[in-house]
Amino acid sequence: GDLNMKKSWHPLLMKNQERVWLKEKEALAEKKKLDQLRKELEEERQLQELQRMQEEQTGKKRQEKMDWMYATPAAGGGPSANDLEEYLLGKKRVDKILIGDENEKVGAAHKNFIAVQNANSARDTAAKIREDPLFAIKQQEQAALKQLMENPLRLKAMKEKAGIKDKDEKREKK
Repeated sequence: GDLNMKKSWHPLLMKNQERVWLKEKEALAEKKKLDQLRKELEEERQLQELQRMQEEQTGKKRQEKMDWMYATPAAGGGPSANDLEEYLLGKKRVDKILIGDENEKVGAAHKNFIAVQNANSARDTAAKIREDPLFAIKQQEQAALKQLMENPLRLKAMKEKAGIKDKDEKREKK
């Protein structure tokens, strides 16, 4: 009975309540993200403060370097520590380490390319077959043929209509 319920702006409509809920959810996610960034910034400032205090205590001036640019990622895409140690001991040559690493990268790239090329997984293929209308028609035809073959009276009538004689009838005539 309330005519206001028919207005698009009414706050008790479900779509308006959903919009409010989504906006609140987005605001909460944004707030969490900002809190995380503030926390990281505070940790970074504390680390810089500790480094500054260490410089004052030791008297050594720390140079601002660009080591972070050359640091390997945590995933470890480069040569392993074992390979580097073998190189230092003279057991392995550096060119072989690098060539082996390049071969691994080429193999991985080839696998990724093939994976993209053959993106159809078994599940995708099964879904495509299941949803194929031509396949459904063929299944219906096969089911009808199976029912026909299971019913001997119907099969005999069809053969007589087509003019095909059974093997038993041919034997009787001989």
